[in-house]
Amino acid sequence: MLENIKDYNIIPVGNLNSKHGMRVYIEDLNGNLIGETNIVDFENGLKLSPNLTTFMDNKSEPFGMDNAVYQYSLSVEEPYRGQGWGEKLKCECHDILRNLGYKYATNIVRCDNGASQGLMKKLGYKTHQSNGERDMLYLEL
Repeated sequence: MLENIKDYNIIPVGNLNSKHGMRVYIEDLNGNLIGETNIVDFENGLKLSPNLTTFMDNKSEPFGMDNAVYQYSLSVEEPYRGQGWGEKLKCECHDILRNLGYKYATNIVRCDNGASQGLMKKLGYKTHQSNGERDMLYLEL
């Protein structure tokens, strides 16, 4: 049986339960940055994001401080865009979160951000709420 050999490295830096959370980098095997994103526990996410706070004030179920995280600021470097790197990075973050015992990953995406909306749909994210400008999306891990 062949092992799943990755053509990239994942580098988590920081602590998910800190003020800005954990930054997760994806690099090629030569150490070149492909992309990055942040994941933070809900308590600190609420302090960081007024949009998350507003959505949670409207309806917080089923998310809680101990079962959900907030992912924000996904970016992929220009030469790597459109090649599936954002998807790989998000999936690696999902694995990190599962291993830490979280049940939900949440994101807030502008309604007019077609690329991010498409990625979220492809990964199985569902809409929790929308304010017409932004969607709060979640994935049950």
